Amino acid sequence: MIPAELTGGWVRNGIAIDGADPIETTVVWWLQAPSKHCDLRVPQVGTEGVMSFAGTTTWDDPVLTWHPEIELDPSIFEDIGVISWDGEDMMETGSFAEGGRDVSYVERWQRLPGSEGEQWALSCANGRLVRTGSYALTIVDARPEGGGFAAVAWTLGGGTDGIAGWAPHHSWPAQATLPPPPITIADGETSVLLADGILWNIDEHRKAAGISG
Repeated sequence: MIPAELTGGWVRNGIAIDGADPIETTVVWWLQAPSKHCDLRVPQVGTEGVMSFAGTTTWDDPVLTWHPEIELDPSIFEDIGVISWDGEDMMETGSFAEGGRDVSYVERWQRLPGSEGEQWALSCANGRLVRTGSYALTIVDARPEGGGFAAVAWTLGGGTDGIAGWAPHHSWPAQATLPPPPITIADGETSVLLADGILWNIDEHRKAAGISG
């Protein structure tokens, strides 16, 4: 598991590439459970540059490494970021290969308000789901079975059941439909049946994140 202060929901608020000034043209949510993550990145305008992936995260202070198990566009490069703090903002620095050279980047991540609560990670054969407090991300890759790739970001409202309580916030594709997360998971449960009729495994469940800072 990674440190509790790194878990929860994060929204990116700026990326600086190759020493340029930071900009943000994409809605980027990264939800981090104790060891599992889901990530969705949708451009504010247009469709170029959509990214989505889910898998396991490891920590070797001060480095986070994301190990994708489901990925919209698989990459041959290892996803590694060096973590530091600027007040309450998480700063991630790293590099990627482009044009035969390493290009540096710096990303600023800010905590999604209300994401410090209960955390779970669910999985099925072609899907991953992470909840952190009032936020959730569901990612399903049905392409191996002839279907499509879909990702839906959710926010929890005032409903009392799994359909009324969760509302889609953004998704890819824009009209994607996936079953909403459950509202609660009972202690000791090892799986949960969602509205798609599929039994999802409960990979991890933390009642309270214990986040500080």
